[in-house]
Amino acid sequence: MAQIMENAINKIIFFISIILASSSLDARGNYYRLDDYDANYNKLQDPPLNQEPQKQLHPSSIYKQQRPTGIQKEPDYSRREIAKNNQAANRLVGYQINPARLDYFLLGIGGGIDIYENEKKRQISLDLYAKLGYFRYINLNAIRIYANLGGRIPLANSNPRTLSFSGNIDFLLNLKIFHIYAGLGYGSEYYTSQKFFSQGLNINLGLSKQLGRGAIDVGLAIPFYTIYTKDVIIKNNIIFLLEYSYKI
Repeated sequence: MAQIMENAINKIIFFISIILASSSLDARGNYYRLDDYDANYNKLQDPPLNQEPQKQLHPSSIYKQQRPTGIQKEPDYSRREIAKNNQAANRLVGYQINPARLDYFLLGIGGGIDIYENEKKRQISLDLYAKLGYFRYINLNAIRIYANLGGRIPLANSNPRTLSFSGNIDFLLNLKIFHIYAGLGYGSEYYTSQKFFSQGLNINLGLSKQLGRGAIDVGLAIPFYTIYTKDVIIKNNIIFLLEYSYKI
């Protein structure tokens, strides 16, 4: 009887030891083991870890130079005197006006076509003349006072040959690319063959292109007077002009 009891107790102890051993194995599988805490730990028993791919830098970022630090300048609050220059912004077709020189002596030559009515027929004469006068800038605009002295060459034998003289004053308005001018004049003509002298007012209109000190004018003069010579009425209708002048 005692032997049967001993065998039963040994079997019970054996089953209990098996249960304890299996529970210890499950507990070891549920926890992560470290080298320093478990001498029986074998790294080869652990599954491999998922390694994240390393981020690769672009070559341009590797050799990117660092910008130098900005130099901070101390503000200057000192007072500075601004030179008086009323004509600094004045320009005529890309040429800056010299503020120290506004007045000029004007010289020029010109020619044109004179259309007039002689014996109820349209006649044409060629004009040649010299210009002499005074020129002054007024900001971007200008004014000129001048005299024209020359003669008219008829293109037909029936037309009279004349000497001409006129005094004029024009105002030039700046339009950046060129000037437009308008003015008044008092003209006179002397007919050499008839020995007759006529005179009257005329209006000047046209465009002026300033080229530094030089200028090219394209315009017309409209006389307002009629000429009477030997029972012949001559009406001077219009004069088309082309001029070149230079400021000294």
